[in-house]
Amino acid sequence: MSTDRDALSTGDAQVAGDLLRAVVAGVEQFSPDTRDAALATLSEHGIAEPLTDEWYPLAPSLAAIESVDGLVGEPGTFGLGKRIPHTLAFPAEAGDVPTALAALDDAYRAHHRGDAGGYVFRQIGDDDGRIECHTPYPCAFDRGVVEGVAASGADGFVCLREVGRCRADDAERCTYELSW
Repeated sequence: MSTDRDALSTGDAQVAGDLLRAVVAGVEQFSPDTRDAALATLSEHGIAEPLTDEWYPLAPSLAAIESVDGLVGEPGTFGLGKRIPHTLAFPAEAGDVPTALAALDDAYRAHHRGDAGGYVFRQIGDDDGRIECHTPYPCAFDRGVVEGVAASGADGFVCLREVGRCRADDAERCTYELSW
């Protein structure tokens, strides 16, 4: 899988322990066999029991998430990403979809240090918008995070559709159109 990690200088970047704890919590939702294998993979990369108030190197954390992606596939990685907004503290004022998606980049940056990319949201109409994901995480993980954040502010259904080339195809970023 090709990610944006090569374009971003993740060597010095760090990720907050509470984000890694959310990944571990998400993995625990898998089937028992898959959960055990995924937890072992996370442990091999040093994130089995991350501490909430600590910071960890981003590169091995990404390697662990990509290894988990190899175990659970795109649907599992999407589900893992979708749980992240529900397990991390998110701004309370993000009560509707546009506000939640606009706050996503700040929330992301609060959990990362260094050159770890980010998100750019642009509202197009009353009930649709576009978001660009320029992070080193697997595409399915980002897609899950975006849908999870959007759903947290929606009154009903959220539709997410990838447009253009994505990082898996060596693009610089993944872009999604959303309607709610």
